[in-house]
Amino acid sequence: MTILTARNIEKSFGDRTLFTLQALDIHAYDRIGIVGVNGAGKSTLLQILSKEIEPDCGTIDHYGSIAIIPQFHEETLETASSLSKGQWGISHVTTNMSGGERGRLKIAHALEQEASILFADEPTSHLDMYGTEQLEKALLSYKGAILLISHDRALLDAICTKIIEIEDGSVREYKGNYTNYREQKEQQRQHQQSEYEKYTKEKQRLEAAITSRQQRASGMTKIPTRFDSSESKLYKSGAAYSQGNVQKAAKALETRLEQLEKKEKPKEIVHTKFDAQYHAPIHSKTVMQLNKVTKKVGSRTLFHNINGSMAPGAKLAILGKNGSGKTTLFHMIQANERGIQLSKSSKIGYFEQTLAILQNDKTILQNVMEETRYDESFVRTILARLLFRREDVHKQVSVLSGGERVKVALAKIFLGDYNTLLLDEPTNYLDLATQEELEQMLQHYPGTVLFISHDRTFVHKIADHILHLDEESPRLFPGSYEQYTKRTEQTSINPAEQELLRLQTKLTEVIGRISMPGRDDDVIALESEYEQLLHQIQECNMRLL
Repeated sequence: MTILTARNIEKSFGDRTLFTLQALDIHAYDRIGIVGVNGAGKSTLLQILSKEIEPDCGTIDHYGSIAIIPQFHEETLETASSLSKGQWGISHVTTNMSGGERGRLKIAHALEQEASILFADEPTSHLDMYGTEQLEKALLSYKGAILLISHDRALLDAICTKIIEIEDGSVREYKGNYTNYREQKEQQRQHQQSEYEKYTKEKQRLEAAITSRQQRASGMTKIPTRFDSSESKLYKSGAAYSQGNVQKAAKALETRLEQLEKKEKPKEIVHTKFDAQYHAPIHSKTVMQLNKVTKKVGSRTLFHNINGSMAPGAKLAILGKNGSGKTTLFHMIQANERGIQLSKSSKIGYFEQTLAILQNDKTILQNVMEETRYDESFVRTILARLLFRREDVHKQVSVLSGGERVKVALAKIFLGDYNTLLLDEPTNYLDLATQEELEQMLQHYPGTVLFISHDRTFVHKIADHILHLDEESPRLFPGSYEQYTKRTEQTSINPAEQELLRLQTKLTEVIGRISMPGRDDDVIALESEYEQLLHQIQECNMRLL
């Protein structure tokens, strides 16, 4: 059943066309993720489709009710009623809420409406990893369609059956989840590269053939010196005829060259490699040793008896719910407080949410160059990977958006004279493309990295050590996030949780088949199975509450 149609949508700001969308149909069980770089128009498209704002032209038609989870800002929520929603556990409103609490309230308010289509603009903002996982469960069991903007790739993979991409003003639709979309994009890039190489090869062949014939034609008019006047006349007559044929052939080749369909060169994937010589080595076997590290704030204990050590080059993810003391631990490491022993050769670079490292009155390039040992060429390469290209590097930091400032601060930290990085939620405000660039940079970074993140994909791809502050006596776990999760699952998951996980996995599969039924799929039977799974999931949730 179609619940939303959009036709011939266009939106501009000033003389710039933000995007055009020819046609979009949203059906009852669609789970659609909207992706694109910062500034591409994701939120604008969502607001147009939900009829919060008007397009410059085109039509939007709804065939059912809607609910909206708007992008979070620091607004005061004045009123709400009956907002307790299962695992969200919210029963009242206070004007003294944290960002995470307000986000959870907005989500609960939207979910309880049980609308035909749910519009969600970055609903994981201000949620910790636990909150994001709970949101994922709620969205998996949601009865209506979902249109979602999120920078959480694990959420997009778990929820989505389609991806809409806004790129260079065009809106394209891809089947599958975020990983499927990335695979299709890579296939497109490879095909485009192959087509470009064929085009370049044929263009060069035609140009060479034209040049050869032109050279032959010009040489034909030269009369050999041994010829007398009568022979010269005969030669000249024959040469003129042959020259005409050669010139005609050259002209035909020129026409073919003009008619050759031009193929654009795909965007190059720039690979950079950090040079270890620019990062002072740590000579000791451990870069950091934690021995019964404890922190109290008033009568409250944030964490107790943290133990463990890290070798140089390790990548440690620090996890925990909001308020568990993750940033506080970073401050303690910086101050080298009691129980924390740092290598004497460690040089700490700290990326914090305030972006205090930046000089607002200087340009992007000036900010990064003032503390680096790399040359300008390499710095520009790193900045290009973060989408600061050519003259962009001369923009003053004071005119940049929040996401752009984050990228400059990260570049300054990565290229600075440090060998131990503390990164406090570095993926906040970054679009998905930049997150993936940041991941690659971190994977190749030669120093030691400690980072705080609620992004499960980011943690999964980067961390080789885990410290979870929600544990009773936290200890550095030497292994990946996957290994850590398997270890904790073996000791903590009860049968009801295992059954819930199985049902949610099955529900995702059924939703995908309903959205894109195969030749042998019975949609009516699938819808019946969908309703049955929803009922079973609700029963499981009740047992776990």
